[in-house]
Amino acid sequence: MLSSEAVSSERLTLSSQRLRRPDVRKGSAFPEAGPSGFIEAAPPQSLRGIASQFVSDAQSERQSLSAHRGGKAASPISTASLSRRLILLLLTANCLLLTSACRRDMQDQPKAIAYRESSFFRDGLSSRPLVPGTVPRGYLRADREFYLGKKANSGTVAPGQPAAAQAGSTSTSGAPTNPAALYPDDVETFPILIDKAALDRGQQRYDIYCSVCHGATGNGDGMIARRGFNKPLPASYHQDRLRQAPVGHFFDAMTNGWGAMPSYSAQIPVEDRWKIIAYIRALQLSQMPAQGSQPPAAKPNGVEKK
Repeated sequence: MLSSEAVSSERLTLSSQRLRRPDVRKGSAFPEAGPSGFIEAAPPQSLRGIASQFVSDAQSERQSLSAHRGGKAASPISTASLSRRLILLLLTANCLLLTSACRRDMQDQPKAIAYRESSFFRDGLSSRPLVPGTVPRGYLRADREFYLGKKANSGTVAPGQPAAAQAGSTSTSGAPTNPAALYPDDVETFPILIDKAALDRGQQRYDIYCSVCHGATGNGDGMIARRGFNKPLPASYHQDRLRQAPVGHFFDAMTNGWGAMPSYSAQIPVEDRWKIIAYIRALQLSQMPAQGSQPPAAKPNGVEKK
């Protein structure tokens, strides 16, 4: 049995040794209870190793973060995310290139410019010749009397040239035997129905396109003729040649032109031309002398001659 003095001295020795240890004085570590019930301190070397390990781990983490932010190095996780981003960027660029290749602007579309050669066809022409017999839509012109003012069984006559002049149907004195014979191929009747509405339309169109030269009454004294365009003078509708001319002649003159008069086919539709001619006929009838205006023949010996 140990005495109390021996036990107390032993404890005093251990406590003095413990107080003399530098780690206990500084308070950097705390002893743990051993299996024998005495308080023992951990060796200082093991504590320093744990602290140094924590410090090294923190430094390595800071270095990895700074390197990732600065672009010098990257952790495996950051490298994987960067590779995914690169793949997505490449796919997006590829899709943009594919879609832009399918798009075509209007100024870059393939087209053939008029009168420019082309290497696509063997003959070097960009436009193709029409198939023989091709007729544009709306230009069939099967009704010759309506669209051309010519009889159905007549031949073609050069524009502005009377057919009888080509045939030479004149008298020995050089004057035509019959004014109507100058235009044998022109129709003599209207191919459309002429009523009051047609005459009103013809008067309106006549005042716009014809009265400037031929005058409001058809005497050839329009404003253009008064202002100097009088060589040659516009024709008067009240001369015998035009009074006896068929209606097809007026249609031919308006369609193809006549003398100094240009063609009005682009300004006046076909049906309106016939309505203008109907109004011209009305003007001619209005200026014709009355049949009973001439004085009667003299009566010999007061007896009326029968």
